[in-house]
Amino acid sequence: MRLANKTALITGGNSGIGLATARLVLAEGARVAIVGRNKKTLDAAAEMLGSDVVAIQADVTDVEATEHAVATTAERFGKLDVVFANAGIAEEYQPLVESTLASWRKIIDVDLTSVYLTAREPAKVMVPRGHGKIISTASIYGFVANFRPGRSRAYAAAKAGVINLTRSLAIELAPHNIQVNAIAPTFIRTNIGGGRLRGETEESRQLLAEIAERTPMSRIGTADELKGVAVFLASSASNLMTGFTVAVDGGFLAW
Repeated sequence: MRLANKTALITGGNSGIGLATARLVLAEGARVAIVGRNKKTLDAAAEMLGSDVVAIQADVTDVEATEHAVATTAERFGKLDVVFANAGIAEEYQPLVESTLASWRKIIDVDLTSVYLTAREPAKVMVPRGHGKIISTASIYGFVANFRPGRSRAYAAAKAGVINLTRSLAIELAPHNIQVNAIAPTFIRTNIGGGRLRGETEESRQLLAEIAERTPMSRIGTADELKGVAVFLASSASNLMTGFTVAVDGGFLAW
């Protein structure tokens, strides 16, 4: 078991990539705390995952809530080995001239600032121990602009920030034997973005067709196709990797 006797904290662990990862992390022998804002889905996820899971309702953009989540995990399990800063949202389309500062700040807060907080607080526990793994969810749009002009400008800016934050933290924390890496998924079939990738509307089906045309593997991904990479980065197999962002994208960036 690759994560035997480890403890992990996963934000956004009540759905999508976070929930799929929590399942595999548990199967690999770790004890897990999942964090989410929605109490209903958080409780449902905790019931599904079983007794080795702690469910913590928290807003990852709130400093005190993040501090509480980390402290609760460390107190319950006695240590904290792995953090997966996975919580995120997608923005709705607005032309630049109609966009608002409030919408920009919301995306930056959730998709970038929360990653900073979800790294900073666990580092306070990991640095004295001289060990830890910090993983975050970036995006292919941290590397390239959206192929639909005007879409996801704040999201792309935030995810590019996550990629460079990963590099910066990797350098800073390397002397403490803490590895910091990220995952950059392609389009994933989750509830993020209001379900635009579920193919339930004509607009959604058109978007899926455009993605398939631009992806060598001709499809979007699933949350289950991300969890293995997350567990690899959380395990000792990745001990010499730090500051790296792994693209899981069906070849999208290879174009």
